[in-house]
Amino acid sequence: MKYEAKVTSIGEAVLPFMKIRNSIIIFDNDVPYAYENMVVSHTKSILSQPIEAGDKLLIADEEFLVSDVGSEANQTLKEHGHCTLVFGVGIKAEMPGQIALEGEKVPRIMMGDMIIFL
Repeated sequence: MKYEAKVTSIGEAVLPFMKIRNSIIIFDNDVPYAYENMVVSHTKSILSQPIEAGDKLLIADEEFLVSDVGSEANQTLKEHGHCTLVFGVGIKAEMPGQIALEGEKVPRIMMGDMIIFL
């Protein structure tokens, strides 16, 4: 297991990001106040190894294959539990803090769900 955290809150603007951008922004519980409404907050965790293409993400009881990792995503995940999870078929990370995942839809996420990178 490379990373494991539990969802503790879901901001009010998360649903529009999910629908319009096929993405979820995650951040550990120390999320700055200005961003609270835009992110899925989770317990602090330790990134034991870098996330790489070919890894798996388990979230909301669904499994996704990591297809690409932005140049800064591992660093921000390690420091702040922060990255943007982008879902689609055959996509690449377009921004440095993104992790691209194979999947046609964003999973329905709820409080208490686990975010696990393998």
